[in-house]
Amino acid sequence: MKLTQEQREQLIKQLSLPWGRADLLCDGRRITLEVRRVNKGMTYRVCTFVDGYFKYEWARGSTAHSEQKFLRKSVRPNVSPAKRKQLEKQWGKRYVKNDTFINGTITLYLPDWVDGKAAINHLCKVSDSIEISEAQPSPTTVIGP
Repeated sequence: MKLTQEQREQLIKQLSLPWGRADLLCDGRRITLEVRRVNKGMTYRVCTFVDGYFKYEWARGSTAHSEQKFLRKSVRPNVSPAKRKQLEKQWGKRYVKNDTFINGTITLYLPDWVDGKAAINHLCKVSDSIEISEAQPSPTTVIGP
């Protein structure tokens, strides 16, 4: 079962307010989206919790977890373009071209989204079945190292 356009708009509206919350069932997993304040400023982000938790071990791209498909994938180069040019001057283009670390990337799976629309669209794209959960919400927890 997929979400209708009206349900999507309703969820996006809920997640546009500070401290908004949406509970969904995606492929048999309970996904909670919460709007939380990040940093010390007045910036709000939509955070994803799978079955009421977010574990930092899911963020590492080096190990595969089934929960990672619900999170935001971020692929970044190991070396910035400015640093790469500096290394090319120092060691030469041929060495930099053949170095695996300089040309490599790091993959992270992050729990935060810019807004509710991005989170809902991603969940609709990666989930075979998605529906609004009518169950009583439970507290969400971040488990770290």
